[in-house]
Amino acid sequence: MLPLTSRASLIDLTPKNGLAPVTHGNPEFTQEGKFELAKVRILGVPAINVATLVPLQESSSIGASVRARVIEGNLRALYHPDQICSWSERLSEGILNSILEGNSQVCRAGERYGLMRSNEPITLNIVQENNGLYEISVRVSGREASFPLLTITNADAEINGLDEKALAELWRDRLEKRLNYARQVYSPEQLQHRFRLALLMELLLGVAVAATVLLWNRLRQRTTRLQREHLERRQHHRWSEMRLHVEQALTIAVLALMLTELVLMLAFGLMAIPGQLPLSMKLLLQPLLAIAKFVFISFCAYLLRSLVTFLLRQWSADIDVPLQEQNRRQQRYRSLVRISHRLVNVAGILIVGFWVVLDVPGVRSTSTSLLLAGGALLGALAFVFQGLLRDFSTGLLMLLEDRCAIGDWIEVDGIQGEVIDVGLFSTQVRCLDQRVNVVDNASIVQMRNHTKLRSGSLITLLISHRQTDLDVVYRVLAAEISDFKQDPLWGSRLIADPILRGVKRTSALGVHMQILLVTRAGEQWTTEREFQRRILKALHRRGVDLADGLEISPLGLLPSGAR
Repeated sequence: MLPLTSRASLIDLTPKNGLAPVTHGNPEFTQEGKFELAKVRILGVPAINVATLVPLQESSSIGASVRARVIEGNLRALYHPDQICSWSERLSEGILNSILEGNSQVCRAGERYGLMRSNEPITLNIVQENNGLYEISVRVSGREASFPLLTITNADAEINGLDEKALAELWRDRLEKRLNYARQVYSPEQLQHRFRLALLMELLLGVAVAATVLLWNRLRQRTTRLQREHLERRQHHRWSEMRLHVEQALTIAVLALMLTELVLMLAFGLMAIPGQLPLSMKLLLQPLLAIAKFVFISFCAYLLRSLVTFLLRQWSADIDVPLQEQNRRQQRYRSLVRISHRLVNVAGILIVGFWVVLDVPGVRSTSTSLLLAGGALLGALAFVFQGLLRDFSTGLLMLLEDRCAIGDWIEVDGIQGEVIDVGLFSTQVRCLDQRVNVVDNASIVQMRNHTKLRSGSLITLLISHRQTDLDVVYRVLAAEISDFKQDPLWGSRLIADPILRGVKRTSALGVHMQILLVTRAGEQWTTEREFQRRILKALHRRGVDLADGLEISPLGLLPSGAR
């Protein structure tokens, strides 16, 4: 008895009682009610569906998927009889035949089981066996006995809604047409014709790919030049920004066109190989499906971004919170909108990529071992890029905890500047010298935010010890504080009355007096400078002595005569 392999067998191994077990986990069959169905292909295209009954208990009988593979091998032997051996096995057989002067024809090209490759038309016959089942067989030249192809079972007839004889006649006509066409396809003349057409299509697509690469390179260079000009301009015009966006979109579209052409080259190359038509059609449809998936996910991402923007706008415009909280929410609005849009875009790209890869031929049928290997690879990548994962998680925590937002003035590890971007992995800070410092989120141990909700400034005045009457200083400072908070321009920047804290301490340099200003967020520096200008002018006008350090010598106080 011949072994059960997916390549071929001379007989249909369907049990005579038509029973077969459920083959769990086999993707080559489907179960419809009490029947197990499997398709039989010719040149890769399904020709018929065979069926077996699913028994109530497991048995050792043959399932529909195994039966379909055996029938496919029987049919393939009529139009491609040398597929049982690989190229290396054929070469090895030829070498041994030449050495041993033998005439082994197990792997001889175009011959198998006495069947010779030929494009002569064949005629299929229907024979009724002793058990009453109908068998489809064929008589070919070079073989004395008829070549059995398959047996029509009761399950086949029941699932197709015909009796055994009618189904046998239907399958005989269909298989005869398909087999004769397949024998013509494998003829040398047809193979040469297919290869010539495929070569012509490959040359045309190769020229198209070369032209697309040149066009993409020119668009990329022009886009880079427009980006540089856009950054060098101090004032950004709406027309230049729109032109830059159009150039970027064209560059991406041309790149997608180039990838599509490469996929088409692979698809037309596979068309030259008999039996690869379904795979080539899948590849031909992949660009269209990928574009459709991209458009669908982009539309969903646009709706999601719009929804997030609307919700954040409603959150920032809530009037039921204090005024300071409203201002802070409006400031956080830009950061949250930007980061949420980035998250939506990244999620959309990952979904599109996974969806496209999942529909690549052969990916869905990946074995469990490869999936486990992929999981192990992802674990290794997570270990290698654990720093990026820490930055990502820290960036999300920074946004949720409102540690900083775009426009805040922060201080991190000696770096002071304005936050210009809060990203998923890093925070960008622009210093006073206009340099941009990129700080990894995970490296931020301590952050000082000078502009969150409110700002303040602690002004210290150093009064000389020569000023013996401090009441004058108190009166001058109190008067200036009163005038400053009543000023319509500067008083509006204060969110609380300035606090005269009085004498903080005394030292050899003089008497330290402090004034606390509480301002709106980001207004502390200009308010402090203006307030100090007024205070110094008033103290000089009243003759108050400020410490200048001249009465201090390296060894102590100078003598009174030296003052």
